[in-house]
Amino acid sequence: MSPHPEALRDFERQTATRGECAAACTPVNSNVLSVEEIYHRYATRVYSLAMRMLRSEADAEDVTQDVLLQVIRRLDTFRGDSTFDTWLYRVTVNAVLVLRRKRASARERQFGEDASETGHAETGRRGRPTARPEAEALDRERCRRVEAAIDQLPDGYRDPFILSDVQQLSNAEIGDILGLSIPAVKSRLHRARLMLRDALQDYFEERRTLGAQ
Repeated sequence: MSPHPEALRDFERQTATRGECAAACTPVNSNVLSVEEIYHRYATRVYSLAMRMLRSEADAEDVTQDVLLQVIRRLDTFRGDSTFDTWLYRVTVNAVLVLRRKRASARERQFGEDASETGHAETGRRGRPTARPEAEALDRERCRRVEAAIDQLPDGYRDPFILSDVQQLSNAEIGDILGLSIPAVKSRLHRARLMLRDALQDYFEERRTLGAQ
């Protein structure tokens, strides 16, 4: 998942309009990075997480720009109390939570738009010639079912699941980012996986039955 190609130009315009510093120091080697370098280094990671949590391209791009602006402002204050990735994910999750609160009243409408966009994207992919069309069609369907099941998880369970099973963060890192104790993280992950298993049980049983024929 990557931001729209126009997003870099929008980000550069925002930094210029807001009078932000055009460079910052990395926490690793203190090299000065330009706005464009900061964008290319961190945008995809931030956008991917925001997109999975928000399920809206427009909202994910808004969060990405907001987070990268914070990176420019605050990168030189990073002291290494946690890993840089954990710090970046924490800033991203906080930005997502703020936007969720702002957009709560419009969530139902946005979900309908996201579903429509996903359908158009999948239709476009079906037109590509493939060497194994049946197998790839099954893979696409499986991915679609799993993604849909993840999307249907309540926010309180989807967020830790994405951070754990998609972003591969530890329970301690997830707790730090979401403000949860480690037992609470484990409990929510367990519950999320149970909900996913229940949601996907019929589909995978059907697949096993077809495969045995």
